[in-house]
Amino acid sequence: MLEQLKKNIEQEKEIIIDIKSILLSLESEKIYKDFFIESLEPLIDQLNMLNNIVPELIKESSPIKKGDEKETKKGREKAEKTVKISYVSPSKKEKKYITLNKKDKKEFLKKLKLSEENFKHIKKLKEKQEIALKPNPYAIFANRLFRSRTEYLAKQMTGLSNDLKRGNVRFMAPTYISMAILSMIITGILGILIYIILLFIDFSNWTYVWIPILLPSLMVTGFYLYPSSEASAVVKKITQELPFATIYMAAVAGSNIEPTKILKIIAESDEYKNIGIEMKKVLVQVEIYGFDLVTSLKNVAARTPNERLSEVFSGIASNISTGGDLKKFLEKKAENFLLDYKLERQKFSELAGTFMDIYISILIAAPLVLMMMFIIMNVAGLGLGGLSINLLLILSILAIIVVNIIFLVVLNMKQPRI
Repeated sequence: MLEQLKKNIEQEKEIIIDIKSILLSLESEKIYKDFFIESLEPLIDQLNMLNNIVPELIKESSPIKKGDEKETKKGREKAEKTVKISYVSPSKKEKKYITLNKKDKKEFLKKLKLSEENFKHIKKLKEKQEIALKPNPYAIFANRLFRSRTEYLAKQMTGLSNDLKRGNVRFMAPTYISMAILSMIITGILGILIYIILLFIDFSNWTYVWIPILLPSLMVTGFYLYPSSEASAVVKKITQELPFATIYMAAVAGSNIEPTKILKIIAESDEYKNIGIEMKKVLVQVEIYGFDLVTSLKNVAARTPNERLSEVFSGIASNISTGGDLKKFLEKKAENFLLDYKLERQKFSELAGTFMDIYISILIAAPLVLMMMFIIMNVAGLGLGGLSINLLLILSILAIIVVNIIFLVVLNMKQPRI
């Protein structure tokens, strides 16, 4: 019995370590507070079941011998009420042995399975957090060199700062500008090296003096345009997700659930990643900064890049303030968003039809006419601008390939996301 008691105590120690781990996660991951609190319940239940059997195990392991037959009979009855359990821990990959009251066996195994599933989910959340918070060595190095100077520049370039926030770019404006300056210097040095190598090859290559100027210019232009293009991409992605996310929110609101939990459900969903980021901004203000939900919704609504989502946030805030019917509001919004979604698809279908007509005219009919013309020119022994028919044919084929690629790129850019 002492060995059984020892195994149970070891299991209790592991459960306490798991509880401590969840409590530490609760401090750092306040957005998922409710989930972490719920994860404690099965662990505490397991601890209670293990504690319930301790008195019985201590009595059984007592050195005092019971000579009385009645006492012996009672001991046998108690022994029949206990049961030994062996199971393989999925997280630790080893076999465990414990002793429990017979009536607690089924419930213990149920709680054990639930706690294992919770830990899998917690592990995934931590992995995501580690990936998100992993520092960028390039950004750190750029900050060390230029951060003191770029703080002033960032205050002057408010448009860039706003685009970084609207595009959900992970870098703050001073850091981003520091990276741009460092990249410009690196490409400038690379351009100078290329120019020097060209001069060593042939001094007549001095005309390539534009290379050390062009490369840094392109790099700075790319850094400047990236935040605005990313903000535009976020607007489009949110617009595509919004009709379905709003339908989901309306369905959840129908169960009279707390509005904060509705936002958490969307934030934790993998289906609405871009809207989820905006939802997390609201939750951060509520859970970490201590703002009330209405104020948080209005703050995020003023900064979110998508006007439709801003309307949803403002509407939810107004409904909460005035005590309106949140479900009806979300259903109405979902209906409007779905109508816009269908109209957008219809508009794209019409655009695709126009593209098809242009494609047939330029890339099917025109090449056929061109080929017939080349055949006639070849029979007549004619050329064009001193070029042979074979060369003109090759150039025509290359032109058709390039125009096909351009058509595909433009069509893909215009195509709405599913």
